[in-house]
Amino acid sequence: MAIPKVIYQTFKTSKIPFITRFYIWRFMRKNPGYVHEFYDDARIDAFIRNAFDIEVYEAYARLQIGAAKADFFRYAILYKKGGIYLDLDSDISGGLDRHITEADQAVITKEKNHPEYYAQWALIYEKDHPFLKRTIAYIVSNIQKNAFPHDVHAMTGPSIYTKAIQDELHLNPAVPYRVVEHDYNGFMKFKYKLGKILIYGDRSKHWKKLQKVIPVVKPLSKD
Repeated sequence: MAIPKVIYQTFKTSKIPFITRFYIWRFMRKNPGYVHEFYDDARIDAFIRNAFDIEVYEAYARLQIGAAKADFFRYAILYKKGGIYLDLDSDISGGLDRHITEADQAVITKEKNHPEYYAQWALIYEKDHPFLKRTIAYIVSNIQKNAFPHDVHAMTGPSIYTKAIQDELHLNPAVPYRVVEHDYNGFMKFKYKLGKILIYGDRSKHWKKLQKVIPVVKPLSKD
């Protein structure tokens, strides 16, 4: 089974800047055999509600910072469907078929500036991959325990994703995957110029600032 030729992206609404639409148009033009799927918050909610059991959905529904929701979504969509996930402010430099082979089941890479972490601003996976299954399980546990109240990175981000990969490989070294040089060998680009400013606008609402004043996870209802 090959990795599906679908590129997934997400934002809270369907209203995205012109420059972002331009980048999407440009990388899709370079990849004519691929389909682009965009998910806003409402579509993500419906997908997770329908695709997973109630325990997973209830964990997702407690997240209240957008970046954490986007983290959860990227693992969930590729676990269930497979394909490519790409952050909205990132880019694809060329043809994906030159870099993703028919034999690939997972292509992973380290972060350029933080090589202790596996990058998840872009992900390339076949569906049902053990790395993603373990990542989702760990995140659900983190949310249920409220393990990192003010730390998106540890609750849902690269920290827990990296731990899941390392633990899975320790338990099952035969898991199929391929590692490429940091930041996907340059065929994907982390954060294009002005993307963060034009897409996210008010810097006070960036997740790194929000997590200091708003818990990542909503408290459980007393009802």
